[in-house]
Amino acid sequence: TVVSVMEPALIQAPQTDGKEDPVARMKRLVQESWRLIEQDIDTEGIKFFMRVFENAPGALQVFSFKDVKDLEKSPALQAHAATVMGTVGTAVAGLGDITQIVPVLKSLGGAHAKYGVQPEHFPILGEALLWTLEQQLGPLGLWTAEVKDAWTKTWEAVKSVMEPVLIEQLARDTTQQIVQESWSMVEKDIDAHGIKFFMR
Repeated sequence: TVVSVMEPALIQAPQTDGKEDPVARMKRLVQESWRLIEQDIDTEGIKFFMRVFENAPGALQVFSFKDVKDLEKSPALQAHAATVMGTVGTAVAGLGDITQIVPVLKSLGGAHAKYGVQPEHFPILGEALLWTLEQQLGPLGLWTAEVKDAWTKTWEAVKSVMEPVLIEQLARDTTQQIVQESWSMVEKDIDAHGIKFFMR
């Protein structure tokens, strides 16, 4: 089922005193901590992407704002960061009904293939997300081991949905490119190749 796609990662939440289901508690911790991030969502989005580019400078090359000098003040980066953080917020809000967010995540996974996103980018994105959360929640004493674990499990669940779709789409795009390039070569001498085809 759709739910089973994400539940294996979610079910590994830390044990509680028995008064609250561990999966429900994990979802609650993620949602409550995200509300604090939303108070300054634009700034947090910029922090997230600057962390990504710090750890993986090459990742900047897939964006239209790759040549901007003062990157943090780039309207293009700010707009994209707002979109991404909004998507994270949608996923967080949807933890109460996983069946609703899985199709969204699958769609995002497939769509990002055309932007040059690769499977190896997922660990970089995950680290940047956790780092951003820690920068905001840590000084407040709210980045506890349990909250970190909840977010780690949530990210792994998100990745488990998006990554296979991305890989599948990348393979499909590669196959299509090979076919198109091969046909372009044939077209250069289409008459000769056509005769060879029929002579066979």
